[in-house]
Amino acid sequence: MKKNTFLIKSLFLGAALFFASNTQAQVELKILTEMGTRFNDVNDSGTGITQDQYYDFGTDALTDIEPEATGLNAINNNGEVSGSMYYDEPNFILQPAVKKDNVWVPIGWFPDSNPSESSFSTYGISPNGKYVTGQMSKGCCDFGTFLYDTETEELFEIFDPNGEALTGYTVNNDGIVGGWLDQPNSSGTLRVPAYFNKDGEINLIPDGQSPTIQVNAINDINSSNIMVGDFDGQPFIFDLATETFTTFAAPSGNSATFTSISDNGIAVGYDDVDFQVREAIIYHPNLGSQPVYLKDVLSDLGVSIDTHDGMMGTAIAVSPNGNYVVGWVNGPPMFAEGWIVNLDDLILGTTTLETTIVSYYPNPVKDVLNLNTKEAINSVAVYNVTGQKVANVSISENNTQVDFSNLASGVYFVEVTSNGSVENLKVVKE
Repeated sequence: MKKNTFLIKSLFLGAALFFASNTQAQVELKILTEMGTRFNDVNDSGTGITQDQYYDFGTDALTDIEPEATGLNAINNNGEVSGSMYYDEPNFILQPAVKKDNVWVPIGWFPDSNPSESSFSTYGISPNGKYVTGQMSKGCCDFGTFLYDTETEELFEIFDPNGEALTGYTVNNDGIVGGWLDQPNSSGTLRVPAYFNKDGEINLIPDGQSPTIQVNAINDINSSNIMVGDFDGQPFIFDLATETFTTFAAPSGNSATFTSISDNGIAVGYDDVDFQVREAIIYHPNLGSQPVYLKDVLSDLGVSIDTHDGMMGTAIAVSPNGNYVVGWVNGPPMFAEGWIVNLDDLILGTTTLETTIVSYYPNPVKDVLNLNTKEAINSVAVYNVTGQKVANVSISENNTQVDFSNLASGVYFVEVTSNGSVENLKVVKE
């Protein structure tokens, strides 16, 4: 398969100091050798979780789950984990649970649920550890979303008023849940990307459009309320602040999805290359306008992809700071080996900056962003999180101002070129 080398090389052109400083980024790929070690999530410290083990990138060591817990699903930067534990161990009945302050706490079931007849799946935990979400049924067939407040110990039931299945995959600090809502369809299941809250206010995206492919979802939300997922086989980014919905192309031309997005706008996921064959993808405006294969990024850095088929398989999560990506190789997910990549600030081009070439203020910005450099500024370009250029200024001064007054609130990336060097700045518009 042809490599997207032009797009990959644009990363290095966009961060010229990567080579100029003669300092190599410590990008590293570690592939686990044990079966059944597929990763579910990772945090900024490089602590990953598999189905039933913790992994530390620094020591390359796996640690078994606590004896009172039965499964791990998501982890935040505080080390808080969503998962499961026994409800009735003799009868092997489980319940959702959360590890908070290093103690596993049972979440329980809906009052109307019969644990012996119902089912659940635990999914996301908010960055602040306040909320845990997932799917839970009442009986065999009435599926809704649970939202648990770890501070008040309240368990909220969120069901579609029309009786369709509703599932929450991810939740932010404000209790906004992302997932999917089933819609009536002649061929059966039609999952539509949806976000909602404990009050049951359900919003479908994109507004006014229905997918033709049966399975679609919001898979993740970052701290700026930017959501990612898939719609009609295309990965998408949805900015809740601006209600901007942007789809992207799969590198293979088939179908793909974004599974996770970092706080600095790095999205990862996978491309369905062939039947039951996936290839991990990564996207950021610094990498180009479309997702590229993660293996190509690594290969261009001299990192060997020593998997059984030379492919990365599934990328399932990226840490909030964008440094760590985890997933698993191709094969039956239950038995697949996991992998973890340390990108070492590569994507944003900050690894090799011995000194910062640009100072800027204020951030967040309301109207005007001030830029100062030691050398003359050659050009300034402003991109939104979808990679669209929204402002471009050509100048030749050490100090300049960029007008943000006409831009919508949200996260932007400012590319500043000065004396042949490029620095990429993350700026929040109020």
